[in-house]
Amino acid sequence: MNRTLLNNVLRFIGFLVLQLFLLDRINFLGYINPMIYILFIILFPVENKRWSFMLLAFTIGIILDTFQDTGGAHAAACLTLAYTRPMWLSLVYGESYKMKNVKILKTPMDKLAVLMVLCIALHHLVFFSLVIFNTSQILYTLKLTLSVGLASLLLSSFLLLLFKHRIKA
Repeated sequence: MNRTLLNNVLRFIGFLVLQLFLLDRINFLGYINPMIYILFIILFPVENKRWSFMLLAFTIGIILDTFQDTGGAHAAACLTLAYTRPMWLSLVYGESYKMKNVKILKTPMDKLAVLMVLCIALHHLVFFSLVIFNTSQILYTLKLTLSVGLASLLLSSFLLLLFKHRIKA
């Protein structure tokens, strides 16, 4: 097993275990549970096959749906993020991404932060729209997207700053 594959397997398991057994137990202000597992999708190496990436995104989402009883909302949000990630990477990294010359963890923190904001906002908007699924609750959906998204962004940024030098892309 090569090193990149081993790193991705460990990252997949690590984010999943952290999300399920620690972060899902947090109920800050009664409704804020940070979702850092989407870092797996954001940080996934650019040069890998798209179909395997989509399958992994679906897998992490469906596992979370199974444990949280969210009826496929995590899987749908993860697939949406995985499908649109090339667009976000192209927007943030431009020509470097088109040349497949991007190592996401080795990029400056400001570009990584922009990528995380875009990806977290999309994921959370899709997720909470599917969980709430009521147009009369649009303000509540946006409130959850913003508050949980901010908590997810802050915790994800903290983890990346803490472990960035140890994590290999």
